[in-house]
Amino acid sequence: MSVDLQKKLGYYFKNGALLKEALRHTSYAHERYKTDAHLKSNERLEFVGDAVVGLIVASYLYKTFPELPEGNMSKIRASVVCEESLSKLAEKLGVPGCIKLGVGEFQSGGRFKPSILADAVESIVAAIYLDGGYETAERIMLPFFVDLIHDAGAEAIVHNYKSRLQEYLAPKGIRPVYSIINETGPDHNRSFEAMVTLKGADDGPETIIDGFSATGSGRTKKEAEQAAAGALLGALTGK
Repeated sequence: MSVDLQKKLGYYFKNGALLKEALRHTSYAHERYKTDAHLKSNERLEFVGDAVVGLIVASYLYKTFPELPEGNMSKIRASVVCEESLSKLAEKLGVPGCIKLGVGEFQSGGRFKPSILADAVESIVAAIYLDGGYETAERIMLPFFVDLIHDAGAEAIVHNYKSRLQEYLAPKGIRPVYSIINETGPDHNRSFEAMVTLKGADDGPETIIDGFSATGSGRTKKEAEQAAAGALLGALTGK
């Protein structure tokens, strides 16, 4: 079953023992290993994974939304690094069928308890990090976390930079024009780069702002355009 999990992750472990540990709940460890159970369960990996997940999400928010205040970034990160979101990801990856539980925990439905599944996801992230390094963990897990951000409705928290840029420019007789200038990555994990340039309105005078441009990246064209708009808005307003 762990083979299916690795296939869904798109990552195959060099050190398979790390994945086994990530899927070993404390109830199973206590039944199987007795005295040193606290060293055999996934609790230590969970500790590391919590930090790695937080860093991946925080870095993505910082790079993608250059004008987003710290308070809003914290809210979005919390919407991802929470039991509900991570347990949904666990189900998507097939973790319930892979996790090792003690007899009592298994009989009480532990395989589908959100707390157990969320902890397992953090442990898996830590295992990838320890097996392949941070860049690998970020590359593998970021697409899943971005999906969680959107599923949690975090777009409502994120400023609509395109609308704000439009509102800022309209009184100056300037309009933004967007274009996709680059696409990279496989079909299941595309990355887009957008550029926004400023043009003088047809019925108004040109201004010194005309010709300014900025770029931004994202997993969708819309996301990339928002990032570009945020970057240009920041440059124009100095915020």
